[in-house]
Parts: sequence; structure tokens; C-alpha cells
Amino acid sequence: MAQIVMGLVDFMAAVAWRLKKAGSSSRKPLLIAAVCLFLASCIGPNLEEWPDSIPQAQVFRAAYDADKENQARQSETEYLKWVLSFYQGNLAYQSGWQDIQGYIYAAPAAEAAQALLEQLSLLGIAIGSEWSKANDIRRIDTRMLSLWGSTIQLAPDFATQKQTVEVIAADIDLLLSGTLRKQDIFEERYADILGLELFGDF
Repeated sequence: MAQIVMGLVDFMAAVAWRLKKAGSSSRKPLLIAAVCLFLASCIGPNLEEWPDSIPQAQVFRAAYDADKENQARQSETEYLKWVLSFYQGNLAYQSGWQDIQGYIYAAPAAEAAQALLEQLSLLGIAIGSEWSKANDIRRIDTRMLSLWGSTIQLAPDFATQKQTVEVIAADIDLLLSGTLRKQDIFEERYADILGLELFGDF
């Protein structure tokens, strides 16, 4: 239950900017709809039918076992359900990591395309392993996940997309090592490094 409550707080933070932009007469219905969507999304996926299209469950079980602090806050079943939501999306967050991996430009060679897909797979494991933890413990939150996903999708060509994945992977290493702070992950950082024009609200 605590994870659901914390997830609701996280979700509402992600949609708060929409409420600010909405007119006063439409804010209440929008808020109610957002809460309903989130609660519906909390109906967990079936762990007995782990899809072949995402990394095997034991990869994430190992990540769960390695974090004793998170184990005290979250069951393994709950953690794995959030991992599946990360990859598959849910009613509140409809674009999962599998969708992000589908936004790949045509590569100059098949080997280059395969290499980028492998990089995206490793990046997904790194992000999903941390994002799926209890909200008060994880070092990657939904705001950062949305920013990274949008940055990858907004890359204008294959070369920039590859560079984007490499920059994000480096930032995740710095973040998890404690060298980079969560508050330093914002859109201007990637707009400056990659020369992209992002659309704000991150």
C-alpha cells in the first residue's frame, strides 16, 4: 500500500504542470481523471507470463537482492510488477521502454543498428532496475525517465540518437555513483550537450 501511495504522489507530480495550464473549470475533472488512471494502472501485470521480449526476470531479481534497504520497503513481487510496467507501460504511463526501443532510425549498417539496440537494452536494465524500487529509495524517478525517453525520441537522426543513448548512459553511471545529483538532470543539460530543442516541463 505504501508503494501505491508513493506512486500516486509521483504520478501527480508528473501531471501537475498540466493542471497549472488548465482553466479553473477543467482542473477538477482533469485531476479526478488522472487519479483514476493511476489507480487503474496499479492493477499489476501477471508475473507468471514474463514476456520473452524483455530481459529475463532473474536479471531484476539479482538487482532486488542487491539492495537490502529497498527489500525492507518493497516485496520482490511488487518490485517485479513495476519492472514490467517500466517495459510495457500501463494505463497511466502508456509508453514503456519497449516503445522507446522502437524509435530507432535507419542505421548506415545492420551492425550499427544492432549495436544501438544492445545499448538501449542495457540502458533499459539500468534505468528499470532503479526506477522500479520504492519511491523514497530510488535514485531515478518518473520525471527523469520521461525526460530521457523524450530525448531519445527527439533525436533527429541515427548518429544523434546513438550519442544521446551514450550521454544518458554516462549520466546514469554518475547518478548511481553519487557523482551527479538528481536535480542536475534537466532538459537544458541535454539540449546543450546534444544540440536538441526539447519541449520543456521536465
